Amino acid sequence: MPNKVNSHSNNKGLTLVEVLASIILISIILFTFFSFFIQSAKTGKSSEEVVDATYLAQREMEKIYEVSNKGDFKSGINEIVNSLSYKQLSPDSSKEYRYSKSQDGFYLTLTFKEHTYPGMSYLVIEVFEHENDIRPRAKMETILEWGS
Repeated sequence: MPNKVNSHSNNKGLTLVEVLASIILISIILFTFFSFFIQSAKTGKSSEEVVDATYLAQREMEKIYEVSNKGDFKSGINEIVNSLSYKQLSPDSSKEYRYSKSQDGFYLTLTFKEHTYPGMSYLVIEVFEHENDIRPRAKMETILEWGS
């Protein structure tokens, strides 16, 4: 009579199928976690760039606001261009003035438009990551009252 107890007690390891299945499961779990961390890092970097661009736009807006309190529209724009190192993008038209500069690794554009009320103008500041970008990283708009 064969001894059944001895034949079953000889199972002391894992089969090749069990080892492969465990490696595949561990790989799937690790891949999921790593892809989550990579996506999280990309999102954090993108958020940091938007915050930096917004801070730069706000800082420029405050400088321009300070200049707008000192003078009228035409002389104020000239002072902004000279003191803040902006360069003219488009020729002056009767309604719109466009300027740009590079600062802190970003490309900024200023657009002034005359308002229907005298002594007021629209101001749009856009901050791009690169000069040829279409979509700005940050954009701020306001209406300035000159010489108040």
